Amino acid sequence: MARFSKPAIRRMTILLFVMAALSLTLFSCSTYCAQSQQTYIDMSSVTLLQLEEPADDAPAVVIHTTEGDITAVLYPEEAPNYVAQFMRLAEEGYYDGTYVFQVEKDVYFSAGSPENDGVIGATAAAAPEENVAVETSANLWPFRGALCVPLTGHDRSFWNNLFGQAADYCGTRFLVCDTIEFDEATIADIQAVDASAKQISDAFVERGGIPNYAQQMTIFGQAYGEESFATIDAITSAAVKAAAEETAYTAPAEDILIETIEVTTWGEICQ
Repeated sequence: MARFSKPAIRRMTILLFVMAALSLTLFSCSTYCAQSQQTYIDMSSVTLLQLEEPADDAPAVVIHTTEGDITAVLYPEEAPNYVAQFMRLAEEGYYDGTYVFQVEKDVYFSAGSPENDGVIGATAAAAPEENVAVETSANLWPFRGALCVPLTGHDRSFWNNLFGQAADYCGTRFLVCDTIEFDEATIADIQAVDASAKQISDAFVERGGIPNYAQQMTIFGQAYGEESFATIDAITSAAVKAAAEETAYTAPAEDILIETIEVTTWGEICQ
């Protein structure tokens, strides 16, 4: 997955929102999100699920790491295929002892790799678990604490592109958002977006996140609670190694692991 410095992320954020603003004007208050399959979002129908208190029966996970725990609710109605796979793999112990293999300083970390360099072999890369079709939702956005899934591949043959059937795929490794730096200029750019997108731009300014990832990848969960965000901050602030030649990943200088992932419900967590 491409790495971004904070200034680069800020520039891409501005570009995203400029494009969104233009499309909001051109397409009757629908946001155009720049991705391989053009998606138009009716902002009037958006429900920001990550701002709501989860239902007691909502599926949830506790990600136990060597830096602390991250408690997150999952969204099977918005990303059914990925949530089903993630829960199954967690229950099978797939993530036990896997690594945080990429840290973008204070912005995000990527985890869930059996190897500390994040590289998987050709056989594993061809497995169905590494080729799950991307599921985007107008109700989920890459706010701080969002659980996202970087892309692993694409199907963009000439005919699929021609007929609008190109597809993006994601796999077992996942990304947890911290936040870009929302300085005065970035906030001004975001707040200048068309009024129909105000609830989303306000949420980014208030909560933090990575706006330029919006509608680019599957978002399947959201972290809640002070301990969760303290853990996210601890991981994204960790010292890192020099970028690897093959992948450009900047792995933690000292290994950070997922010890296990506990599958539960929100109600059980809150008891």
